[in-house]
Order: sequence, then structure tokens, then C-alpha cells
Amino acid sequence: MRDIYGNRLALVFGNESKGGECPFFTAKQCYHCDIGTGEGTQFTPDMNEQRLKFFKRYYSAVPPTIDHLVIYNSGSTLNEREMSRGTLGMIVDYVASLQKCGIVSLDSREMFVTADALEYVVNKLRTDQQMRVILGIESQSDGIRMGKLNKKMTRKGIEGAFKVVSNYTERAGMDINVVFQPPELVGEEAIREAVETVRYSLDLAEKYSVSVDFNYHPFYQTKRSRAMYPGHPRANLEDAKKALVEMTKEIETKGGKSKIFIGWQDEQHDQEQHKREAELARELELFDQFNVKQDPSILK
Repeated sequence: MRDIYGNRLALVFGNESKGGECPFFTAKQCYHCDIGTGEGTQFTPDMNEQRLKFFKRYYSAVPPTIDHLVIYNSGSTLNEREMSRGTLGMIVDYVASLQKCGIVSLDSREMFVTADALEYVVNKLRTDQQMRVILGIESQSDGIRMGKLNKKMTRKGIEGAFKVVSNYTERAGMDINVVFQPPELVGEEAIREAVETVRYSLDLAEKYSVSVDFNYHPFYQTKRSRAMYPGHPRANLEDAKKALVEMTKEIETKGGKSKIFIGWQDEQHDQEQHKREAELARELELFDQFNVKQDPSILK
């Protein structure tokens, strides 16, 4: 894939927690997301080392071209229970060996964004590389994030993560996840909520002098979200485009430095694959162009 920084590659490692599941999924949180189910088995550091070796072989021609590497593990890569420091260090050492790669984004929950975790990663990267924490805020609204999505992520916790990242100036930043059209919001309300989530994140970025980009995810039903909200439809993509136009305007008012990446990956959790395939056929090229050019006029 490509984004504003160049060639982008996402690598997924196995979760090393009990059962191979995200602890928050096990605790029956996050109604919108089934990714926390993991891969059906608890991974060990040796298994993840074998996966990295596989990636190196499979993508043998790709690493020299990568500008932005994104790391997932079905949970929090900065939580030592889910990804041991040995595994994380092995991955970051690999990132440091990729001469063209300038950014590595690591998925995590807010409580694992600690000085120790960032110090560990930053010290292993080259000085010309930046780490970014992927934080799934999803919505600035406590009623939506903590209520409708059951994601027990408080504003205090979110702000705490920004505060930690702020200690690393140019060496670290944040990638904020935004879900478009979350449960029980549609149309203009959904558009307004996406813009308000961007505004909330930009205000924190300004307060703590932290660079922020956005990962934008149109809502689709997973098994869990369908069980909780069976009548809530998948995101209307025309409304999603309108929201993107307004989000870019909001960014421009703050100086225009933040970028938006439209994410389409579902890891087969979308319960309406036929609709997903039709959307991809119709919109993927357009959204890929936006990811590279950041020009909202492309979407009209």
C-alpha cells in the first residue's frame, strides 16, 4: 500500500497472552472489534521469531522499498503480556535495519504507553526514524466510546498517553483511529462526530506538542457488533467521503500537518463480505489516491 509517507506495509504478529487473545476482548470489551480473538493459539517468542523470518523471506524484495512499517498483534504491542520485550526488541531491531523506513507505527492501548516502553523502542531505532503509537480512540464521545463500543478508555487515560509521547519530541508521535458511523449514529450526526473526534485529538496534539495522524475506518458489522447492534448498518460511503472533506478542513484550521489514512483491512471479520467486495471494486482506487495525495477534491 501507499500513504503520504511512501510505501506502507502492515505486519501482524501473534499475541503472546493467554489463549492468544487480546485481554480486553477476553474481558468482553470493544463491541465493534473481533480482531482481539487473535489466531486461535497463544504465541511464544520463538513462534513470533519464526514469523519474522517468514516475513523476511516472503517480502524479500519489499523491505528496501518500505517507508512506513505498521505492527499489529491482535492487541497491544507495548503490553509485555501480549508481546514480550524480547519479541518487540527483535521487531524494532529489524525496523532499524531497513534503511528507507522512516516510521514504525505500533498498535497499543493507552495504559501501555509508558516511558519505559517508549524508551525501549526509541533507543533501538535510528535517530532518523520515528515511532508512532496507534491509539484506538474511535470516538471523542465517552457515550459512544465507553458506552456504545464498550471500550473502557477514559479521557484521562488518552491524555496520559499524549503526555508520555510528548517527552520524545520528534522521535515519537500518535496515530489516532477514528471509526466512522459508530453504533446508533448515521448521516449528519456521524459526519459531525468524526469531525469532533479529529478536533479533540488535534487539541490534545496542540496542548502536548505531539504530531498526530489519523487512521479512518468506516464501520462494518463483526460478529460481536452484529449481536449488540443488529439494526445498525455498515457505513454509508458517500457520508464517509463528506466526513473526510470536513475532517481535512478541520486539520487545515490547525496548520494542516496531520494526515489521514483510510483503512480497509478487515481480516475477514466483516459479516457482509459481498457488500465489502462491491465497495472495494467501486471505491478502493479513489481512497488509495486520497491516502497518497490528501486531496479531498478526489472524493467528489
